Amino acid sequence: MPEERCGYTNEASTLPDVGGVCCWRPVWDGTDRCVWHADVSQKPADALAAATGRRFDGAVFRGVSLNDVEWFSERTFVDARFVDCNLRNADFTGTDLRGSRFRETDAQWATFCDANLETAEFDRSDLRFASLRRSRLHHVVFANARVNEETSFGDRVVYEAELAAVDDADDRSKRFEAARWTYRELQRVAEKNGLSRSMRRYYHREKEMHRRLLWESRAYLKAIAEEGWRWTTAYGSSPYRVIATSLAVVVLCAVLYPLTGGIQETAGGVAITYEVENPGTTPGGFLSLVFFKSLYFSTITFATLGYGDIQPIGEWARVVAGVEALLGHVLLALLMFVLTRTIVWSN
Repeated sequence: MPEERCGYTNEASTLPDVGGVCCWRPVWDGTDRCVWHADVSQKPADALAAATGRRFDGAVFRGVSLNDVEWFSERTFVDARFVDCNLRNADFTGTDLRGSRFRETDAQWATFCDANLETAEFDRSDLRFASLRRSRLHHVVFANARVNEETSFGDRVVYEAELAAVDDADDRSKRFEAARWTYRELQRVAEKNGLSRSMRRYYHREKEMHRRLLWESRAYLKAIAEEGWRWTTAYGSSPYRVIATSLAVVVLCAVLYPLTGGIQETAGGVAITYEVENPGTTPGGFLSLVFFKSLYFSTITFATLGYGDIQPIGEWARVVAGVEALLGHVLLALLMFVLTRTIVWSN
């Protein structure tokens, strides 16, 4: 390599889809590298803006003010380093930034839409109001990065959006895993920045990806369990789902008791049985009375308060009562768990 040329080399082995590259630009300002690869502070922005070409792998930006610049867009900056830079309103649309490091960099209002940020690192960098819609974020590291509710990652990460156009089972599995990993990382970042609403949203998306992957992987037992977790608790995040499920169990059992042997109430030494053999021929008034008594019995059974002066009659009615008591234990404990989690997330 001639001494007047930069000679920076990026090996193809790390990213075979882009291939290797050797920088042939002239050395700059007495350094042994070009203006892009010289590891010095305060590079002139006009010299950077005048550069030609699309490959700037390994570029070094240290203490440079590049706010509002647009020439990053649609170029390759693999393994670039941004240290203590001002990147406000900078446009990185469609930029390949894999493996790049942003340290103590102000990227407020910057645009990273459609950028590839896989394995990149944002260390103590400010991403408030930035847009990262449709960016590839698998294995990106947000180390003490600042975000806010206006930091946009889109409604769905790009890996989930790509599933609709992918048929190969292995490719779909990889995208499911990439989507799950990305949602977990976004959930962690949101939690670190006190964004409870965003944290819950990313938590739900990660669980949705896991549920869909279980079905596609034909892990049916786990998938059914995940469906139950989803419908009864919204993946452990909604006490209203637990309450609705509990009410459904109470009402269903109240309907079943009169049809499976009935219940018997003892009052003043007299035993009265409430049973319905044929609902179609039973008077409406009696049906209402039976349902009221059955609903009362179902409620105290679900709440595990004991049978009291009402007892189930018949083998099947006792089975229903036993199952309901068990479900009552489980759902009430689950309600306490979900309520506690909701309070913690709210804080």
